[in-house]
Amino acid sequence: MSSTEPSPLRDLPMSANQPAPVPDAPASAGESNPIRDAITEAIAEHKVILFMKGTPEAPACGFSARTVAALQDLETPFAAVDILPDPRIRQELSAISNWPTVPQLFVDGELIGGCDIVMEMYESGELAEALV
Repeated sequence: MSSTEPSPLRDLPMSANQPAPVPDAPASAGESNPIRDAITEAIAEHKVILFMKGTPEAPACGFSARTVAALQDLETPFAAVDILPDPRIRQELSAISNWPTVPQLFVDGELIGGCDIVMEMYESGELAEALV
């Protein structure tokens, strides 16, 4: 992604200090859903993206902290989105991924899973292979 292209993450909170924008009204059938659109675009534009509670610098739960630690140990660059500032982010993310818990790790647009799956893959070496 070049620095001149607008990032789809601009509409998602990258830390607790950047709340998500509030759409005027919920999208109905046939209307655009800005939060869902931004999540979908972010997943598509980033090789590795983690939807988590808090930020990589300050995870807000142990599961997010463990997932971040695994990625950092593998020296994997990744984008991260804090789902806490707006509950609609978690709701839309779960609707897209069909996965109820957070964190959620996506690699090449595909859901890898949550903390337990990521940690199992990390320990077996599969995560390092998936991140190549």
